Amino acid sequence: MRRALFGAATLLVVAGVVMTVPTRAEGQGTGVVEGVVTLHLQPPRRSAGRYPGSATASRAVQAVPAVVFVKGAVAGARPRLPATPPTMAQQDTGFVPAALVVPVGATVSFPNGDPFFHNVFSYSATARFDLGRYPRGETKEVTFDKPGIVKVYCEVHEFMRAVVVVAENQFHAVADAGGRFRIQGVPEGTYTFVVWHPDLDPVERQVRVTAGGTTRLDAELR
Repeated sequence: MRRALFGAATLLVVAGVVMTVPTRAEGQGTGVVEGVVTLHLQPPRRSAGRYPGSATASRAVQAVPAVVFVKGAVAGARPRLPATPPTMAQQDTGFVPAALVVPVGATVSFPNGDPFFHNVFSYSATARFDLGRYPRGETKEVTFDKPGIVKVYCEVHEFMRAVVVVAENQFHAVADAGGRFRIQGVPEGTYTFVVWHPDLDPVERQVRVTAGGTTRLDAELR
């Protein structure tokens, strides 16, 4: 069963007993958390565009990288809104980037860079929207006002997909093609880290961060 991914506290099950462990920062020093995420994925399904003239050749569903983030808010480390809207473009019949992490309250820009129509939408509980069809050169925006995970799709091209993680803190990373990630500047303390991928069960780990140290966090998602 999938567990809730955001919140001010973490639920741990120890010997059948559920305990609540709050996320907390304990010192002024900071450390690094790094590791490798291994994904045990099934072969991707293939799909075509839904409408004539919409890049109808069959294509594999878009790959999305794993995302690693600290669960919940971190005391004294509230994330800042970006000066300009983060961008998730529609380019070459895909979302670029396929995974984006933004703070609560951020506005994300969705420009269309392809010579045909796209229709960006999400039915996620965190944010539901449908931007309608719009052509090359046009941009639409969405403001994400609560934390959570938002799966993004194109109504015209079924194989297009992406994810926006709306975070309560700035301690997160998108894993690279080899599954590697590195999160710097994490305040000393004990946190719950979430390792997430849209096709696999998430993993939650308690991690102790020490000032000036590097903590290893490797995870396998199945």
